Amino acid sequence: MKKVFVLLFVLVVSNLFALEALQNAKIPKDTKSDWMELKSGEWIRGEFKGVYSGKVEFDSEEFNLVKFDPNDVKQIKTRGTATLNLNREIPSLSMESLKINPLDINPLDVLDSSANEVTGNLSYKDGKFYILLEDGVLKSVSPEDIASISSGELKESNYWSASLFLGIDVMSGNSKQITVTSKASAQRRTHLTRFRADYVGTYTNVDSNRTTADNNNLTSSFDLYQTRHFYWRLAGFQFVRDPFKNIESKYTLSAGLGYDVLYTNTTDWSITVGPGYQVTNYDKVEVGADKNPSTALLFFDTRFKEKITGDVDFLVNYNMYLVNSASGDYIHHLEVSLETEIVNDFTFDVSFFWDRVESPIAFTDGSVPGQDDFKTMLAIGYSY
Repeated sequence: MKKVFVLLFVLVVSNLFALEALQNAKIPKDTKSDWMELKSGEWIRGEFKGVYSGKVEFDSEEFNLVKFDPNDVKQIKTRGTATLNLNREIPSLSMESLKINPLDINPLDVLDSSANEVTGNLSYKDGKFYILLEDGVLKSVSPEDIASISSGELKESNYWSASLFLGIDVMSGNSKQITVTSKASAQRRTHLTRFRADYVGTYTNVDSNRTTADNNNLTSSFDLYQTRHFYWRLAGFQFVRDPFKNIESKYTLSAGLGYDVLYTNTTDWSITVGPGYQVTNYDKVEVGADKNPSTALLFFDTRFKEKITGDVDFLVNYNMYLVNSASGDYIHHLEVSLETEIVNDFTFDVSFFWDRVESPIAFTDGSVPGQDDFKTMLAIGYSY
């Protein structure tokens, strides 16, 4: 029993000293910015981006994006409150720990809660994040245990991320041509649910009277997490329109089981498989062919996102549908993107798309659309 009281006493006293040390740090009075202090005693004002590839990244109006070795950083203090989404449950102090000499325990490394989301004043020091909760409890979290960091208290806007890109290619002279490509995505994620929606579209007009491309692809999904990695895809939906591939409209509904292979502050990789149902409305078909086939299907979907630096994201999205022969046998869609933030959340995007239908359905005149479509998009957009 004495050991229990001694441990509690050490935890309380040490926590008070640690809290006092952080509060008494000589942090500049400007509370509208994040602040970073180097071990040399210099302060930098701006926006704390995170810790990527072993480097602390900080965006300053004066120096732009700068990277420092963690050993050169004394502390970072973020403005206001922040919310941390943890990628695993942090265990509470167990009774087995009472066998350890209390003087050997660092109370800052002991979390008394297994919550996956915590909100408070965020600091960074000695390679760890420290978050001061409203009840005065100070906790420490290693960077590898943080799935995401968002500014502000828990509110609806903190769950959302979105982006919109637009590219325009104009030709004039002997031939007038305009091509508009667009891409948009939105995601709402908590530790229990995830909603995604993605759109890609291309429109090309030649000499103001002839359309040579007009395709649209919209997908969305809603996932419910069973554990921190396994989730059920309760609903998936896809709409496709591409008259030049003889597809007037195509609707797909699906459900399945998924797994987050990686979900950290820098990497997000998920895999989903399951059954579904698809209805296709072809534009024109040969006599005797089914113009509105439907089919049960199996799908495979994988998404990968890597934050290479605080300003550069690499994304890969791929899905495949196994359908009947009247619907195309195998349908593939691949998107590879490199998004680079330019300034104030405005982003330059380079994307490559590949779409393939294994067995395209012929038009009325017997001509068959090509199996593969390739597209490259250069666009400027805004990301939130």
